[in-house]
Amino acid sequence: MILVDERRLAYGIDPVLVRLGGGDPEAVLSPAALLSRGTSTRVLRDGERRAMVRRIAATREELAIPAHVRRSPSFAGRVVAAIDRDDDGAFGGLIGEYRTLLAFVNAVDAGTALRRVLGGASFSLDEDTLAIDALLLVDDGAFGWRRLAALGAFNLEPVDLGPIAAPELDLVGAAGLFAFLRFSASESDADARAALRSKLAPIAPDDARTLLAVAGEGANVLDVTDAGSAGGGREFAHALRTVARAYRIPDAGASDVLAAATAVLGLDPPTLAALERIARDFDAARILAPAWEARDAIDEFEAELAGCTQRAPDFPAFPAPAVPREPQVPVTSRRAVFSASSLNAFAECERKWFYRYVCAAVEDRGSSASFYGIAFHAALEEFHGTHARFDRVDAAALGSFLDYCMVAAFDRHRTRFDAPVEFELQKRRARRTAKRYLSWLIERARKAPFEVVGCETATDVKLGEYSFIGYIDRLDRDDATGAVTVVDYKTGAIAKSAGEYLADVLAFTEFQLPFYYWARTAAGDTVTRLSLVPLKDALLDVEPIELTVVAQRPPQNGRAKISTSASIGIPDLERARERMIEIAKTLATPTIAHYAVTDDPDACRYCSYKNSCRERPAVAEERFGR
Repeated sequence: MILVDERRLAYGIDPVLVRLGGGDPEAVLSPAALLSRGTSTRVLRDGERRAMVRRIAATREELAIPAHVRRSPSFAGRVVAAIDRDDDGAFGGLIGEYRTLLAFVNAVDAGTALRRVLGGASFSLDEDTLAIDALLLVDDGAFGWRRLAALGAFNLEPVDLGPIAAPELDLVGAAGLFAFLRFSASESDADARAALRSKLAPIAPDDARTLLAVAGEGANVLDVTDAGSAGGGREFAHALRTVARAYRIPDAGASDVLAAATAVLGLDPPTLAALERIARDFDAARILAPAWEARDAIDEFEAELAGCTQRAPDFPAFPAPAVPREPQVPVTSRRAVFSASSLNAFAECERKWFYRYVCAAVEDRGSSASFYGIAFHAALEEFHGTHARFDRVDAAALGSFLDYCMVAAFDRHRTRFDAPVEFELQKRRARRTAKRYLSWLIERARKAPFEVVGCETATDVKLGEYSFIGYIDRLDRDDATGAVTVVDYKTGAIAKSAGEYLADVLAFTEFQLPFYYWARTAAGDTVTRLSLVPLKDALLDVEPIELTVVAQRPPQNGRAKISTSASIGIPDLERARERMIEIAKTLATPTIAHYAVTDDPDACRYCSYKNSCRERPAVAEERFGR
């Protein structure tokens, strides 16, 4: 076999095509194709030459060429250019190794090979001349096609094509193929995720994002796909493993792995053709070192594609037509029932209610404060489910059981807190607060004995034509009068005084306790007190905010603004009920086309939708920054 540089067979070192004398005047062949016709002679293409240069540089440790230099897209091209201009000093021993390799291969049976190329009835040369010519093909740049033409073998006319522009290919798709090739070597979860995010992954982008979300940071993506968690997951896993199996086949070359990959991955024809050519050149250069790694092939692909540009989409680019603004139309909630919290949300900010109950927008996962409240409520529900009376009791035994309930409830919710230290701090705060809660409970029972008659009591009542539901934290029945007190635990923000809470009720911005009043009244109870119990601060004694229900509320005095107790009249509660019915009617029928944003910046402080609300009011510190 003879290995010949294609550029050595041309005039000078420029790319040249030749036209055959006689025959089809339009038949244009490269020197390599012409010399290879009817012979076993192998002519090295430029891609093979660069691949061989890179393989020599990688396998000859004595050359001491750093890896980042070998992988440079311009490295092999500069070496080949130096070979063409006979500049041996540019890369020293590397060029010598390259020429020694060609000379060694070409010297094997050179005479026989040249006779097959040039021999015939009208042409003869002795063996010595043929052997000399074989070496000249390697070392003499002046030999080439001109020498062959002078010997009378061919009648050739050179055709200069000029510089060849870099092709436009789908480089993004090629990068996706490289991601699959990387996984075939490593089979790591990180490379599987990179392949899943690539353009070539046979899975819808939304399904790919779902798989990544389900896997999170700890799970293996392939394990999740095998479980069938998203559409297209199995197809992706099959493609990934197909490429990996092809890579593990003994003696498989880059061309074999590429063929296996493109059988399950879609790649446009021009890019596939370019990659196939590069893979063939890479495999041809493996005569120097048969073993190869995926990283070697990827380096070869990236180096050969370095001069290419991203191919534009097949469809023409044009601006999207202007979309007229949609007219505002009334919308309605999809909910058939209402709650006091939903009415509070509407009263606080109509836009917030729209996001939550019409759009069903996804809220955040919660905070440590919300999880503190959930665990505290669960602990008190368990505690009062066992102990309903607190007069003439063993305070130490009650305290021990309440502490047990508190620890058990927080332990059940420990995974919802972001960090172990946060969980421990919140649990300790709850245990200290529980002690103050029990002290208040016992003291209150000594003054006026009562019995807990309900915990987390479900309420289902119809106000007007609309259904309302809710849960009451605790119901107490007074031993002396039989009257009921509605108790609502507050583990977060709370009104500073009874007067402040009463003002919110009268302004129709707070419906929680008025709703509980009418729900228990409809159930046949005589409700005489509405109570908010603060359970947030472990350093303060528990002192509830209480509204006593009276026939007619007396005029307020200055003391009500700082007192923890006040009176609320039945007419006030009736007006609150009528307002609840009005809001429910508004929300149940399509009458609102625009949901206004609150003008209170404090309402936005902990709102889950504030980042999506462009019209939210700015707090004082931000007003000059917008």
